[in-house]
Amino acid sequence: MSESPSVTRYRTTLAALDPRISIAAQLRALFPLIETDLAAGVPHAAVLDDLAAAGLTVQRSTYAITLYRWRKAQRPAASPPASSAKPSSPPPALDAIQGRPRNIQTPGDLRKIRDMQIDLEALRREGLANRTQPADSNPTKRNEP
Repeated sequence: MSESPSVTRYRTTLAALDPRISIAAQLRALFPLIETDLAAGVPHAAVLDDLAAAGLTVQRSTYAITLYRWRKAQRPAASPPASSAKPSSPPPALDAIQGRPRNIQTPGDLRKIRDMQIDLEALRREGLANRTQPADSNPTKRNEP
């Protein structure tokens, strides 16, 4: 009975590796080949059988954990940066009222109020955002007895 092509590929890859490396390191070297098999519909149990036939006996838990860690490590490299992945959003909302003094202590502060520039659209967005917050997180409301 002839062996599957996967077993041959696994043997070839394992022969090129240092035999002193850990089982997990050997698996990591084989995972690109294993992923192509899995993508073709080969079950994990068959992959484990092929690995054993190639000379690498692996416990199912070791295989599963190492595969999970390898896939997790591959995720950031495979995905594009977050800034280019999401569509362009409007710039961060600036304060709707530009030039607002923190507190009024001098006549100059009153002049600042007179010269304030108000962005009505930004003020509307701020109001909508404040209304959609849960009632528990709104510090301006008081609990009445």
